[in-house]
Amino acid sequence: MVPMRFPIFVALLSLASCALAQDTDIPTVVAAFNSANIPTAFGLRFSPTSLLQVTFPRNPPYTFSSGTNVPRDATAPVPTFKLVGATDPGPYVVATVDPDGGSFGHVRHFLAGNYQLDVNTGALTNTSAPITAWFQPTPGAGNPAHRYVFWAFKQSPDFNQQRIVTAQTYIGNFNLSSFASQTQLGEPVAASFMLVKQ
Repeated sequence: MVPMRFPIFVALLSLASCALAQDTDIPTVVAAFNSANIPTAFGLRFSPTSLLQVTFPRNPPYTFSSGTNVPRDATAPVPTFKLVGATDPGPYVVATVDPDGGSFGHVRHFLAGNYQLDVNTGALTNTSAPITAWFQPTPGAGNPAHRYVFWAFKQSPDFNQQRIVTAQTYIGNFNLSSFASQTQLGEPVAASFMLVKQ
């Protein structure tokens, strides 16, 4: 009997191509965001100046382009970030929000400040604790895919003094637009999003 190696090879090649995907130009990202109705859902003006690359540090690392369906099991590790095309060393704030939380409203899955940009590699690094630790996407079984949106903002000078959101603040009913306004973050400089379902 001949082993069935070809289907396995195709499956591995497909996984590898998803793992290496990433956003390559701003107009395509903006089009994907508009098509998914994300700026309207968040009440944010979206005119990015950079690309936000999100990677889940698995073996192999899993990087996606905006609007990609990502398997839930790929989203367990805390993601890492790159800001492609930026020259300002920071600091930056990164927030991840699911606007499809139903009765929970917009759900905050991650919030952290003090990201510094390595202008040579684009890597965003942070040595301080997140305000909201990474909460793996968990859309309800049988529900349509949820949009998980990663936003990068230039950090305001007084951001570390804000107490609007703390580690104890409920993650549901999060209004990112209001939070960004109150903490003087301004408009996002970059963003990306993935689709995840159970």
